[in-house]
This record gives sequence, structure tokens and C-alpha cells, in this order.
Amino acid sequence: MNASQDPRITRTRAAIRQAFEELMAEKNADRIKVKELTDRAGINRKTFYLHYETIEALFDEVVNELMDEFFEHYEMTADVPEDIDGHAQRFFLFLASQGERAERFVCHAGSYDFGGQVYAEQMNRYKQAGDPFGWLPRDEEELVLNFIRTTALDFYRQWVRSGRAVSEQRAAELLAHLTCNGVSDLLK
Repeated sequence: MNASQDPRITRTRAAIRQAFEELMAEKNADRIKVKELTDRAGINRKTFYLHYETIEALFDEVVNELMDEFFEHYEMTADVPEDIDGHAQRFFLFLASQGERAERFVCHAGSYDFGGQVYAEQMNRYKQAGDPFGWLPRDEEELVLNFIRTTALDFYRQWVRSGRAVSEQRAAELLAHLTCNGVSDLLK
């Protein structure tokens, strides 16, 4: 039996994850201390550090799993990077379908930037099939990709802050439109 199949390891990791998600419901991730997490999980600090180097590593793992779920079950055209409006809509609808779980990790992460390194790495999945912005100089391409990332995440955060007043579908359509076309044709 390999270590990842050991029931003790599985139980310990599940306890850590449950304690982490409970604490995320109470406070921002950057306010969670290893001591309080281990107390809640019923383990000692040394056990935590056998599984994770830091709270940030645990946060990254959870976010990566969230993004893996998106790509596995929601993203239909990951091999078509030019489908930016479709990507934007599906990503928004995925986050909206996750309820409080996504809100905690996207809207209330504290100093952890959900749209930072982890999300940037996930966006590279689109680039494996082709790079619609690859013709740009690298620094310019990074600005464009950062714009797309931050637009999607800030749009979702504002939608949550405003009490989800706009329907999920309409908000997803607006995000896709803004991402691909900006606001010029919305001006009256």
C-alpha cells in the first residue's frame, strides 16, 4: 500500500481540510494560524507539517482542486483558447454554482490572491492547445492575461458583494461581453 492510500493519512488530510474550510467560513485565510487549525483538526503541529509546508500550500491545494474540477467538468473547450467568451461564461457559472465555498476562496481569501500564481498556472492549460496571444511580446501577453484573470475574478466578487442581484446567466453573458469587447458598444 502506498502512503497516499494509507487510511490514517487519508483521515488526517480530511481532518485538516475540514478544519481549514470551517476556519475559512469564520475568517480570511491569511488570519488562520497553524495552531488553531491543528487544534480544530485534532492533530499536532508536527503532523500538519508532514502534510503541508504552510497554510498557503494548503490554500493552493484547495484552489488547484477547485480549478481542476472546473476543467474536468465545466470547461468544454479548453483545447480552443480562442473561445474566450465561452471560457469567461463557464468560469463565472462554475464559481456561482459553488456557493459559499467559492465565495470563501475567491472573495474572502485575505491577502491570498486567488487570481495570482495558481490561477495563472491554470490558465496555461489553454495555452497548451494554442496561444491566441502568443504573437504579442511576452510582457504584453502577460498584461493581457492578467487583465482577463482580474476582470473575471473582480466581476465575480462584485456580483457577490451586490447580493447576486443580476441573474447568473445574465452576469455570465456580461462578463463574456466585457472580456471580449469592452464597454464601447454598451455606451448609450
